[in-house]
Amino acid sequence: MKSYIFDLAGVIINLDIERDTKALNYIGLPDFEGCLKQPEIEVPTLAYLNGLMPEEEYCDTIRPLCRAGITDEEILWAMDDVLDIIPASRITMLKELRKHHKVYLLSNIYDRGWEIATKEFRKHGVKPEDCFDQLFLSHHMQLAKPDPHIFQAVIDATGINPKETYFFDDSRRNITSAKAMGFQAHLVPMNQLEDVLSDLNIYP
Repeated sequence: MKSYIFDLAGVIINLDIERDTKALNYIGLPDFEGCLKQPEIEVPTLAYLNGLMPEEEYCDTIRPLCRAGITDEEILWAMDDVLDIIPASRITMLKELRKHHKVYLLSNIYDRGWEIATKEFRKHGVKPEDCFDQLFLSHHMQLAKPDPHIFQAVIDATGINPKETYFFDDSRRNITSAKAMGFQAHLVPMNQLEDVLSDLNIYP
């Protein structure tokens, strides 16, 4: 394989579901899975978290579904609180892979989420650009997985051959879409990238 594409949340940066559930419950929403079962919450929340809906519009849309008196900042905080740490081992892994392969990031991410992730990279003395050959971020591209157009945009920008490219994501829908585009796509159980890479004899 010549190239690697990694998702961000749940793959490179860990997610803390228990902490986020407390934050969502505080503003009056169910846990994240519960939110996804209610279209009136799911549709705007995914649009916001994918960087396709502005903060103000999202807060105006979701506030009537929250408990009385919740502020914009509390809503945004509840969305942010799922993002946790980037283990040092993942930074080392990315640097090692880049010695002999092209390594890319393809993430559905919103502005605030990207700022949080960038700070986590900096805690290890690096910038995201030090770990990836190119960054593909939904809030910049105004495209989001599993839309096949975002995968095509990556192919067009990099010239990679999907058949020679590993793709790692924690979403089954994204994996299905990537496979349809010809990528060697592998589902990553949340926060367990190391186990998947080890099973594939990729790293260490």
